[in-house]
Amino acid sequence: MKAAVLYKYNEKLKIVDNVKIDEPKAGEVKLKVVTTGMCHSDVNVFEGKTPVPTPVVAGHEIAGIVEEIGEGVTRVKPGDRVVSAFIHPCGKCRNCVSGHENLCEVFSQVRLKGTMMDGTTRLRIDGQPVRAFLGGGFAEYSIVGENALTVVPPDMDLEKIAVLGCAGLTGYGAVDLAKIEPGETVAVIGVGGVGLSVIQLLKASGAGKIIALGTKKWKLERAIELGATDTINTEETDPINAIKEISNGGADVVIEAGGNEKTIQMALDSVRIGGRVILVGLPPANALIPIKEASIVRNGITIIGNYGGRPRVDMPRLLDMVKLGRYDPTKLVTGKYTLDEINEAVKLLQEGEAIRSLIVQK
Repeated sequence: MKAAVLYKYNEKLKIVDNVKIDEPKAGEVKLKVVTTGMCHSDVNVFEGKTPVPTPVVAGHEIAGIVEEIGEGVTRVKPGDRVVSAFIHPCGKCRNCVSGHENLCEVFSQVRLKGTMMDGTTRLRIDGQPVRAFLGGGFAEYSIVGENALTVVPPDMDLEKIAVLGCAGLTGYGAVDLAKIEPGETVAVIGVGGVGLSVIQLLKASGAGKIIALGTKKWKLERAIELGATDTINTEETDPINAIKEISNGGADVVIEAGGNEKTIQMALDSVRIGGRVILVGLPPANALIPIKEASIVRNGITIIGNYGGRPRVDMPRLLDMVKLGRYDPTKLVTGKYTLDEINEAVKLLQEGEAIRSLIVQK
C-alpha cells in the first residue's frame, strides 16, 4: 500500500508505495482509510518534539471503512463506516473499567512508541518494521483497536466528521471536565482545531462570555462565527489585562489549547480567584512550565490536565451534536489534499495558515 513515511525528523515525508500491512490481530480492525485530518500533534512528531521512533506513519483523525476484523472483535463488522479516536482504550485496565478510558494505562505505555498494544507493529517496508502514530492514517489502510472506533450513521459524510477523532473529542473532554455552570465566563487560549471545537461546545453548554485568544485575525474571526463573544489578539494587546477587563477580574475558567509554555503561563495568570484552568494543548515533551506556587495556593486555583474524551461514550454524543447542528466540524477544515500533496499541508500547518487539513484518498 501507499503511505507517507517520516524517516528523519524535520525532513519531508516520503511517499512510499511498497508498505506491507499485516492482518489485524485479536481486538484489532483493519480500515480502508477514506480521509485523515492533520493535527499539530502530527507536526510535533515530524519535528521530533514528540519523539516517536522513525520510520513512522502519523495521522490520527481517521475516518474509513472496516475492511477486516481480528479475532474477538464485536463492536464493528466489515463494511461499517467508522471514525477513529486518537485514544485507543484497552477496555480492561483499571482506568478503562472505572469510566476513565481516555486515560487507559495500557495505551499510555505504547502511544509514543508507535506500536500496537502488544508492543509490535503492523507495518513493514522491505521486511523492516515501521511505526504508526495513533493509527497511522496517512496511508491507504490502517490498523487500530476496536475500542477506538465508532460507527458513523449512513447519511453522514465521512470527510465531514474525520476531525472528531482528535479536535472534537479533545474539545468535548475539556468542556466536560471543566463542569461549566450556566453563565460562567470562559477564556479559550488558542483558536486551532481544538480551541474552535471548545468554543462551539461551550456555546452548546450554556457558557456566558466566551473569550477567544489567538494571534491570527482570520482565526479569531472564525471563533466569533462559532460562538465566541469576545476576541483578543495576543500580539496586539496585553492578554492578561484584557481578559480581566472583559471578565471583571478574571475568567471563571480558562481552557488552554495552545500547548506551549507561554500560553500555559497566560492561563494561570488570567483566571479569577477560585477559578479553574484546564490544560488541553500538548506542549513538547521536554517543556517545563514555571508555576507561581504561592499565588496558586492563596488563590485556590484548580489546575486540571485533560487528555481528550472517552471514545466509546463521548464520540457517539459528538456525532449526535453534529446531527443536531450544535457542533460543525467542517468549520475547522481549511483545505483538502491527496496523500501525494501531504507535505504542502504540513507546511501550511507549521506556518499557522491552516486549522485542519484533510488528507483524502483518491
